[in-house]
Amino acid sequence: MEKEIEDFVGLEFKIDNVEDTSMSNGEDAFIIYLNIDNRTSKSRKINLLKATYVTNDREQIEQDIWLSGYIIGEDTLKPNSFKKAGLIFYKSKLKKVLKDDIIYVTIELIKEGTELTLCFKKTDTNWVIINKEKIDIEIKLTPKQLEKNLLKRIERLEAFEERLEVNFEKLSINVDDDDSLWFGLLGELHSNSGLELRESIEVICVLYDNQDGIIKQSSQYFDHDNFFGFEVFEFRFQEDKIANRVNKIRIYPKK
Repeated sequence: MEKEIEDFVGLEFKIDNVEDTSMSNGEDAFIIYLNIDNRTSKSRKINLLKATYVTNDREQIEQDIWLSGYIIGEDTLKPNSFKKAGLIFYKSKLKKVLKDDIIYVTIELIKEGTELTLCFKKTDTNWVIINKEKIDIEIKLTPKQLEKNLLKRIERLEAFEERLEVNFEKLSINVDDDDSLWFGLLGELHSNSGLELRESIEVICVLYDNQDGIIKQSSQYFDHDNFFGFEVFEFRFQEDKIANRVNKIRIYPKK
């Protein structure tokens, strides 16, 4: 048992039972109850994907919906605790649950960069795990975590700032709190020569990927006739998942 828990990164999995029922939407269905037990002393952020059922005559059937009140996709397992998920398969597709049927269950450990896929097989009396696969996946950071990471990746060209007698202050990153992961770079442009710019300038912002290739470039113009003290600027990058792709942000002034 200890070796099995280690293989499953501290988690235990079990199919408790299968319930034959009628749903509120009028569909007859099988509900397969999956127990996920966190045997570690830390909370685990998980994402349970919909299951795939393969009948003993090889027909592949995808899970229809989740049972409300249980795990539905993303969830958190508290230390030394377990939760259940109700996997619902409509009888219009899955006619019977029989010996030698198979269920594939995939769970992502979002903050640990691990994905587990388990294969359960139906015996005369229960379901047993006959195969498992563990792979590394990209760690999914929250918008707040992305903001901290991107802030560390800002590169300023201070020699350019000194030459044009300006400097950037209060640089910050704001990642949209949704699945788009659009983000903005905000800051203040200050003059080093009193309250006015010595000359009109552009501020350039360039995004690079992890191969040092350019993803996006944007610029803003500041007119010395309309500048007084400092100006607030924001560069917005509106492309799906762009915050995940950025490895470096370079910002600098230019004549």
